[in-house]
Amino acid sequence: MLYVYTKSDHYVNTYLVDPGRHRRTTGLLSTVFLLVGLFLIGQVVYPVLGWYVFALPTFSPPIVSPLSASAYAPPAVSLPTAALIAPVDNNPSYDASSWFPNAKPFTGVLNTDLRTYTISVPKLKIDEATVEIGGDDLKKSLVAWPTSAVPGNYGVNIIFGHSELPQFASPNNFSGIFTHIMELGQGDVIYVDYDGIRYKYEVVDKTVVEPTDLSVLEQRFDDRYLTLITCVPPGTVWQRGVVKAVMSQS
Repeated sequence: MLYVYTKSDHYVNTYLVDPGRHRRTTGLLSTVFLLVGLFLIGQVVYPVLGWYVFALPTFSPPIVSPLSASAYAPPAVSLPTAALIAPVDNNPSYDASSWFPNAKPFTGVLNTDLRTYTISVPKLKIDEATVEIGGDDLKKSLVAWPTSAVPGNYGVNIIFGHSELPQFASPNNFSGIFTHIMELGQGDVIYVDYDGIRYKYEVVDKTVVEPTDLSVLEQRFDDRYLTLITCVPPGTVWQRGVVKAVMSQS
């Protein structure tokens, strides 16, 4: 028996009778995929470019501080690690100890028996976020630099927190809890709850430094300071954003 194969009417009508329809369909799909690809790339590129174009110029000279011009000059007392140089690893992520690779790892004894406390930043909707003193895992908590002053005491209390792309950041998720700290301005309030006591700090300054700049880890003891540090632009590990605050007397 002989068999004969013929083209279906659908094939003839779609591709032979109207080949332009096939080209239009292919072109439409190509355009859709291109737009989707550009959108996804834009989700990563725009926040970074926006940081440099819109955010950075707003505080590249520091915001006006109510303190004297010498308030943030190099302090008389600083960490002995500030002069030590080590190989630079510019790819820190959730490991707090790698954020300033020139700093010698802490091997001493912490100056307090209390290992955790909390911090709240009303403007950023951060409410009683856990801070671990001398911790290392920024996915689980904020981390206080181990040689920091104890909250409420004279010296500088230094806290690290991670940032991520703004569209994914949440004040309730440690993976991006400090994404927006560089939006804080002079006079904005930060609360630290330590050992049953609430301390109030007010923002006085903010700046951006390189990972090799250890000056932000230095101690000074003429007042009670708080320093918040994150990676900038948000979602990258290129530089460090630093917010400085002083304990309020009110």
